[in-house]
Parts: sequence; C-alpha cells; structure tokens
Amino acid sequence: MEKLYIVGFGPGDEKLWTEKSRNIISNADRILSTNRISLSLADNKNVQNCKNCTLSELTAELASKIQGITVVLVSGDCGFFSVSKNIMRDFSEQYDIELINGISSIQYFSAKIAVSYDDAVICSMHGRNNILGIVPKSAYNKKVFALTGGKFKAHDICGILYNSGLPDIKVIVGERLSYPDEKITEGTAGELKDKIFDDLSVMCIENDSFKNPHQPLNDEDFIRGDIPMTKAETRWLSIQKLGIQPTDIVYDIGAGTGSVSVEMARKAFDGFVYAIEMKEEACDLMNQNKVKHGAYNLEIIHAKAPDGINDLPKPDKVFIGGSSGNMPEILEALIIKNPSLKIVSNAITLQSISQIIEGYEKIGLVDTDIICVNIAKSKKIQKYDMMTAQNPVYIITGQGEGECIY
Repeated sequence: MEKLYIVGFGPGDEKLWTEKSRNIISNADRILSTNRISLSLADNKNVQNCKNCTLSELTAELASKIQGITVVLVSGDCGFFSVSKNIMRDFSEQYDIELINGISSIQYFSAKIAVSYDDAVICSMHGRNNILGIVPKSAYNKKVFALTGGKFKAHDICGILYNSGLPDIKVIVGERLSYPDEKITEGTAGELKDKIFDDLSVMCIENDSFKNPHQPLNDEDFIRGDIPMTKAETRWLSIQKLGIQPTDIVYDIGAGTGSVSVEMARKAFDGFVYAIEMKEEACDLMNQNKVKHGAYNLEIIHAKAPDGINDLPKPDKVFIGGSSGNMPEILEALIIKNPSLKIVSNAITLQSISQIIEGYEKIGLVDTDIICVNIAKSKKIQKYDMMTAQNPVYIITGQGEGECIY
C-alpha cells in the first residue's frame, strides 16, 4: 500500500513548518494542494513541484495512484475543519495515511495576542451557510475563537453581533497571520462592523457579561408588567417535554413576557429561538427580559400568528403558549414548514384542550401526550407556611410523522 501524508503547513510562513514536515515534503514523489494553499506557497522553493487542485480535482488526483510517497498539503491544523477528514474517509483503504500536524492559525493568533484558548469555544464560520451561529456562542461563552472566510468575513460577523444586541462585545481580528503584512485589529463589534477585513481572518470574541445557559430561571428573575407569564414549574415541564437540543431552531408562539422564550434560548445554546407575539407591550417586556438574561439568540416578531411564520427558518420544536383563536391556522402553517416537528401546547380551559387535540389530529401529529399539572406553592402567613394552589395547566405534546397532508 502506497504512503500518503497529509501535512499541515501552518498559517503560511515557512518558518513555522515543523522539521518533520520539511523532511516528508523533500522526499515526496507527488505533492498536491488546493489552489488557495498553492498561492501562498508560490515563492517557496521546497514545493515548486506542487500541483494546484480544486477540491474536486484533488479527489481525482488521489484516485489516480502512483508509486512512491504522496503528500497533500493542508492549511494549519489538519484535525480542525480540514479536508483531511474527507481524504481519510474516501482513501483510507487505498493508502497508508499518516497525518502530520502543523501550527494552526488559532494557536498562532492566541500566542500573538497573549490570550489563551484552553477555556474558549473554537468554531469555524469559513464556508458556513448560517452566520447566526456565532451569536449564541458569543452570548453564552466568555471567549470564542472563530475562523472566517468565504461567504462570511470578520466584518460580517461583527455586523451580526451588533445587530443581535451585542454592539459592545470585544473583538480582536487577525489578518494575514504569519505573513509580512500581518495585521491585528482590536475594538468592539460596533466599531469594527464597517471595516473590511481579509478573507481568511481569525477572530477572538470576548464577552465578560456572558450568561450560563444551564442555569434555570425563577419567576422573580423576569420583568413582569401586566402581561400573563407561564409559571416556572409549568415552564420547566413544558420545555422538558419539547426535548430541545443545543442546535435546534425553536418557535415560541404567543410568547407573552418571554419567560419560555428566554429559557428555550438557553436550551438551544447553539441554535435560535423565534418568539411571535401580537401585543406590543408584551414585545417590549420580552425585549427587556432578553437583554437582562443575555438571550441574544432570541428574535422577537411582533405579529399575530400564523402571520410572521412564513419567512422564518424551518423549526425543529415549537411551543404554543397562546393562539388568540387561531390554533387551526397556526398548526397548519407549522406542519407545512416542517412535517417532522415536535409541538408542545399549554391550555387551561377545556375548550382549548379540545381544540388543541383536534388540531393535532387534523395535521397528523402522532404520539400525543397529555399531562395535567396541579401546582401549589407555599406562602408565609404569620408563622405558618400555607400551600396556595395555582390553576391546573394541561401540557399537550405531539410529534410530526414527516409527511405533510396539505
């Protein structure tokens, strides 16, 4: 079996190559790399016989075996968002593959700005379709290191942070790292959003006001006003029934003060929550609670559902706290968006329970589960603790089968 080395060449400067990488490259019978890497190595005498390839051409080249040693050059760390993963998957039966790691751009950048990354979330926005993923990472973590490039540059990310309510978050951007024209810029997201940064930059985002997404919230933690609010125990049970995963897209329909929205945003700490609420006063309260609890992966839509739903991303989970009489229309709109979604609805009247169950059946939800929650909380009366009952609440769960009947 012929030998294939996947060699990480670091951020770009040849001085950062490991001695082992140099020896392997000098003894290679064939050297392949992507066009981007080849351009950065144009003046490097050690790799003048390197063949430039697009990603599809690289696959075709590796499918054509030669006698001797093949080297594929990859940027930085061959174990982090690297083409190495695809090569290992597709060619492990054809080659004896060995990975030779290099210094990653994040390692280099961390040392350059003297900020450790052992307690940071590390992610890549390079080539991603959804830039919004940087928002919850920045909201719920003290420190984030991010690779940028392709569709989304560092200035685009600063703009998203700014627009999501994080204008003062600290950002450091490293451009052209290890090259003679290397540049490091520091500021807030608001200060840097209008600048233009190099395509392949690295960012360090620091949020000293980050919130712990695993900390549950009590009723007294929310700004209340005169808008009804789902009480803590009912809120926790309803969210538990939804089974929200970190990367889920979640809707909260009839969101009220946003108590459920904020806690769901914490559960979806790598996802996004969209809260639809018809009352302007409630939207104002919800925004106050969003800011208070750092739930910047929460977007508030002032509309009467199902209005406002069509332009949103496909939901994985939906909580319905109130429908304002539009339950059939809301359920139909939701199942069209995602026939596999999971829905949890709250009801306190028998008429609402009946309407929800009929609505679930009409759109084809299965595994319908109904629980009635009767909660009593202690209240101090002189020297005694008396239990005060809250209204019983019905929590109704349904699961889509993956087929839409509309």
